[in-house]
Amino acid sequence: MEIKPLLDFASFTDIQSRCYPGMGLTTEEDKQKATEHREKMDQYDRINHIGVYEENNLVAGYIHYSLPMNVYDQTIPSAGVGTLAVDLPYKKKGIAKQMVTHFIEQAKREGYPLVHLYPFRPDFYRKMGFGFGPQLSLYQFSPAKLPYFDKITAATRLDDQQEIQRFYNEWAEETHGACNKADYEFRHVGMAHTDVIGCRINGRLEGYMIYQFKRETGDTFLRHDLHVTDWFTRTDEAFQSLINFLHNQKDQVRSVVFPTYDDSLAFLLDDPRNVNEDLIFRLYHETHKRGTGVMYRIVDLPLFMKYISEHSFGSETVTVHFDVKDTLMETERTTYSYRFERGKPHMCDDIDDGVRVAIGIADLSSLLMGCVSLSTLLLYKRVEVKGSEGHAGQVKRLFDSPQKPENWSFF
Repeated sequence: MEIKPLLDFASFTDIQSRCYPGMGLTTEEDKQKATEHREKMDQYDRINHIGVYEENNLVAGYIHYSLPMNVYDQTIPSAGVGTLAVDLPYKKKGIAKQMVTHFIEQAKREGYPLVHLYPFRPDFYRKMGFGFGPQLSLYQFSPAKLPYFDKITAATRLDDQQEIQRFYNEWAEETHGACNKADYEFRHVGMAHTDVIGCRINGRLEGYMIYQFKRETGDTFLRHDLHVTDWFTRTDEAFQSLINFLHNQKDQVRSVVFPTYDDSLAFLLDDPRNVNEDLIFRLYHETHKRGTGVMYRIVDLPLFMKYISEHSFGSETVTVHFDVKDTLMETERTTYSYRFERGKPHMCDDIDDGVRVAIGIADLSSLLMGCVSLSTLLLYKRVEVKGSEGHAGQVKRLFDSPQKPENWSFF
């Protein structure tokens, strides 16, 4: 098997059609469009297609993305892996593991401290050292249940893709976990099935929403739901302006389908119940669905910590020795020592003082990205902490108020 840049896009499309029937690549026309799309995407500097060949025949492949990411207010280079596919006769031969390993090794060589992906199976990638990211909630509620805010600037329709892209990237530069987006990620702006509204304050765009209408099977032309696909605001007034827009659709829209990382969105609604009105436990009303998606893997811990050295995880001053296990790369447990001065990490050589934290690379990635607290990992026996009671308490406090990331860049 040889791993090298992929040039046979038609064969890659065929493999995708077999591995992912849900993509709907069933006709020659569909496959031709998908192939042309991949050829076009390959022209971008931040996208590379990688193939696995056996005697010059493509048997598997994936897409490597370069994505600048905001991590605790520092822009760091990150890499994403997507559309990983192994042709059906070659499954269960370890090719997927070879591709992931190749991707990680390449990312480390090229100076990416962090990689991420959207898993087809979370358990498969967790075994490969990817840690769970933040969970996303999907609400579905009647627009009449939203409040209406008085004396707020009204939202207006937007059609300037460059203005929208510029605003998003400004938002991303202020948001932990957000990735900078290239122009191809805004291709849905202006499409026939989507619409964009935004709020300008003093002539400056301060928030926007992209949405589309959908109908369920059996619906009449008078019954439909509004699905929010993008929602970004930088000010309270912009947020309230977009909420007012949704509220005003109550005479025509059955429900709003709203994705969010905000755990407190239910407090916005007069009635947060899901439109299905199900009970989920005794007298608890279902409010939303919740799912896991993006997963992170730190591939170069010293480089990652160097990038975020000005970020404070808390007010504690303590030395932490991370004893890190990486089963995928088959390395021995490696120790990385850091002195946290009022929460800011700096590498140190003191191997005697402080606290030892034995942890796998998957859970360490989730911990340092702010997706889970150290106390939670201790409760679930995903980590082991050794040291004096006082120092151990400091380390727990250091990582017990995580700043959760938001990632809206899908690939």
